[in-house]
Amino acid sequence: MDLDVRPGEIVGLIGQNGAGKSTLLDCLGGFQPIDGGSVELRGRDVTAWSSWERALAGIGRSFQDARLFPALTVAETVSIARERHVANRSMFADAFRQPRSWSAEAETAEVVERLLDELGLDRYRDEYTTVLSTGTRRVVEMACLLASEASVLLLDEPSAGVAQRESEALVPLLRRVRDQTGAAVVIVEHDMPLLRSVCDRLVAMASGTVIAQGTPDEVLSHPAVIASYLGDDQVAVERSGAGLVPI
Repeated sequence: MDLDVRPGEIVGLIGQNGAGKSTLLDCLGGFQPIDGGSVELRGRDVTAWSSWERALAGIGRSFQDARLFPALTVAETVSIARERHVANRSMFADAFRQPRSWSAEAETAEVVERLLDELGLDRYRDEYTTVLSTGTRRVVEMACLLASEASVLLLDEPSAGVAQRESEALVPLLRRVRDQTGAAVVIVEHDMPLLRSVCDRLVAMASGTVIAQGTPDEVLSHPAVIASYLGDDQVAVERSGAGLVPI
């Protein structure tokens, strides 16, 4: 399949379980090798690059289970995400507290404090990530992505395990992430109202292939998409409502 995402664009991937959505994110992020084709970042072939090389180049990835450091506080976690931008750090400079080490630490601390304040995380700054609610952990993930200044964001079900109120709060948060970073954003999600609200484009998948793409309204009313969710039973399709894909 072909997928092209432009800077500043939010693209949602939808499809039944097993359609290949998360696998596609793994292939793009370097967590799973591809059998053919290529992965390009800003025109550069990164197919042979490892996941950490792609991360350093600007591909950020979140997971369904909000993978954060359990032994670190919120502030420390966001600081780690900033490390790829600290060009002047060295073990020697850190050990002997040289000025360039102070400068790097001060710059990181400034960015972290700004993000914690902007995202409402300042009251959690000294809390360990393991004690946070799922919704708050999602916000910490977003803070990490903002700190990393990734140019491509791969988000795997950001609303998974999140309460309805917290899920609704993800919409302005995702827009803020896009607006502040100018990143190309790819979201795998089953929350259709969220996708309809935040996405510029939807791509519907089935068995690893694209069956429809376009604006959210176009895709969610596409006959092939409706059939992939409801089957070919016309009675079931009519009962669901015209153009309505069940959540």
